[in-house]
Parts: sequence; structure tokens; C-alpha cells
Amino acid sequence: MAEQADQLERFRPTNGRVTGVLGLLLCGFVGVLVVVYEPPAVAVPGVLGCAFAAGFVWLAMLRPSVSASSAELRLRTLFETVSIPIASIDTVVVRRYLLVRAGGQKYICPAISRPLRKTMRSELGWSGGGQFLQPGVSEERLGGGDLQTEVAQHDLAYPDFVEQRIEQLAADDRARRGIEARSEEEYELGSQVVRRTARLELGVLTALAVAFVVALVVL
Repeated sequence: MAEQADQLERFRPTNGRVTGVLGLLLCGFVGVLVVVYEPPAVAVPGVLGCAFAAGFVWLAMLRPSVSASSAELRLRTLFETVSIPIASIDTVVVRRYLLVRAGGQKYICPAISRPLRKTMRSELGWSGGGQFLQPGVSEERLGGGDLQTEVAQHDLAYPDFVEQRIEQLAADDRARRGIEARSEEEYELGSQVVRRTARLELGVLTALAVAFVVALVVL
């Protein structure tokens, strides 16, 4: 049971994957062209520039991810990984990005998002079938081994599933800890958020940038 509880549930990214893969392929294609058709004085900085661009595309488009266990929510963003005690989460909203609030702080991850059209409909409260506008989202709502997750209900949009799943995990962990929602204990738990900078990725990106500048100057 303890092993199952510690399993990490990964939420399928809905944003940036196609663009990121296309960006990496483009960087590789340009790098090959530079090597084949340009002299070394141009090819070396050209390849380094393409490698730097590919690294940045990976960080911005492919690195961000969202995963959760029974005890914490992990948000991987451009330059860091944030581990949030899941019982401290009082708000989960997916619009153009995933927004989570815990301990009075807001955390954003671009891996999960809604299409702009659906975001506009959600903000305006458009029902889609009744041809009328319902009241918009309330201020309280906005304030308010690995497993690949799947949507159980076919008519439930994936961003809605992500919201509900994280909210359910947070409620379950609060019940296990014996704390109430929006209580002082929940707020204090939010101070235990851990941020880890992506030092390896930043180091590689910095080295490529320095090598590119040196190649321009020397060659």
C-alpha cells in the first residue's frame, strides 16, 4: 500500500510539445546545412548557435511537466522544479497555463493549458448549447513506479480532469493529515514548498552561449 501511495502520477502535457519537436528538428536541419555548405569559420559558430537554440527550445517547450503523488505536486518549469505539499493547495485553475496557489503564493506551469477559444468561453461562462451567457467564474473560484493519467469520463475535458484530480488529491491528503481546507495549518504547510533550480540545464546552456561567442571572436 505504501509503495502504491508513493507512485507518481504524470499528467499528459497539452501545450508546447508539437512546437518543441518541430523547433528541435529545425535546429538540427539548419545545423546540418551549415556544416555541409559553409566553411569552418561559419560552420563552427553556426552549429554552436543551433545547439544553443535547441537547448532553449527544449527548456521552454519540452521540459515543463506536471506530476503528483499522494503527498506533493511537482511542477517543472523553464528553469526550476517546484515541489508543493499537495495538502497546502487551495486553488487549481487551468486557463492558458496551470495556476496553483498554496500558502498565499501562486505557482504557474505552462505544460497544461486550454485553447484560447475555450478559455474565453470559460471566463465568460458560455454554455455553448443554450445560446445564453451564464455568470462568469467567481472570485472565490479563481482564488479558490509511474502512472500515465487518463480521463475516465469521455465528455470531461482534460484540463477539467487535471483540476479535479489535483483538488481531489489535495482533499485526500488534508483528510489524512487531519487539517481543514483554508485553515491556518494548510497555510503553514504552504511554506514547505521546495524549489530546485535546473542547474545542469542552465550550465549546459551557458556553456554553449560562451562557446558561441568565443567562436565568433576567434574564428
